[in-house]
Formats: sequence, structure tokens, C-alpha cells
Amino acid sequence: MQNKTDKYSFILKPEVVFDFSVDDEIGRVKYTTKKNDWYKENGYIPKYPNAIEQKLESNGDVTEADIEKAVSDEFDKEEYDQEAAPICENWYEIETTFFKNLKTLNLPTQDRYHICLTKYGVGGSYGYPNEIQLNLGRKEKAHITIAHEIVHLTIEPLIKKYNIEHWTKERLVNLIINRFFPENQSLQKDPENAEQISEIFNKKFPDIKKIIKQVSELEKQNK
Repeated sequence: MQNKTDKYSFILKPEVVFDFSVDDEIGRVKYTTKKNDWYKENGYIPKYPNAIEQKLESNGDVTEADIEKAVSDEFDKEEYDQEAAPICENWYEIETTFFKNLKTLNLPTQDRYHICLTKYGVGGSYGYPNEIQLNLGRKEKAHITIAHEIVHLTIEPLIKKYNIEHWTKERLVNLIINRFFPENQSLQKDPENAEQISEIFNKKFPDIKKIIKQVSELEKQNK
């Protein structure tokens, strides 16, 4: 059985570290089960170990011991290594251009980002200031998901300062990513005032501070 404290990591460049471990996966599943209702209410479909998925579907109680066993039973280092290889290769191809574009926002960035590779949860998530959880199921879109989460981390202080709503925050990140990667245009669920948000963004970009401040005023007006 794999030792759950063993962590496997590799660095492409000093800016980014990819890693994974049984212990991280256990933490990921625990966190996701606690937010399961919120995820489903907001249209997300989180991934779980098969044994945990079956318990949730039958409304059974899920214990920490259940999660630890289910994750340990499914963990296969070779599978993670194989899934990680193309993700790292695709990220390496865009990394320099992405960080160059990120600097145009004129906001502080981190010296290093830690990307935890996972089989579970949703496509990607983040923990301020420099933690990213990336689902291996993203495959060919994984490098865009990494960029998406780094943008989240970069604008998070402004999101908190102005109390920006969840789907508005997602729309702002999508609009930024669409500017950085015009060949990968994507927008998630429309927030309220989606057209006005886009109008503000297009007029003020790349001054993200002014954009978020003005969007917050828009949200207040419509409450």
C-alpha cells in the first residue's frame, strides 16, 4: 500500500511546482464532500472515488475512514505520472507568454505556484496565495485551467475587497483568459448584468483595479 505521506513533485521552471500524494487526495475528497451540496446547486459535477460516489448517491454517511480507504485503494502513482506528462508539456509551451500577459494587469504575483494534481473534485480550484488544485480529467485543457486559477489568485485581493459575487468573479476571470488566449474563447454561466460587465471590461482593460471597482458598483446598484 502506498504511504499516504509520500509526496511526488517535479518542477518545470522555478515559477511552477507540480505535485501529488495520497494525503493530498484525501484532503481533496474531504473538502469536496463538505461542499458537495454547494457544487451541485451551482452546476458543478465533482468527481469522487467510486466507493464515496456510491455512498453519496445513496445518501449514506461518509466518514473520514471511508475517504482514506477509498483514496488509498484507487491511488496509482504510474497513472498520475502518465496523466501529468502531457499537462506539463502543454503548460511549458504557454508559460512564458502567460506570465508576460499576466504582468499587464499590474498586480502582484507570486514567486512560485504549487499545483496539486488530483483525480477528484471539480476541474480546478485555488487557495490564496499560491495553491492550485488541478483535476487530471482536464487533459488537453489543463494548461488553460492552470492559467485560469493563477488569474483567480492574482485578482483575489480585489475580489475580497469589493465583495464580488461568485459568478461575476468567474466571468471576470474568463474575460481575462479570453484576452490572453483568444483561440480558446470560453465563458461560464452568465451572471446578472453579464452584458454590462463585459462592456466595463472591454472599455477599461487592462486596468483590472478600475474594472473590479466599477463592477462592484454595478452589483450594488442592482441589489
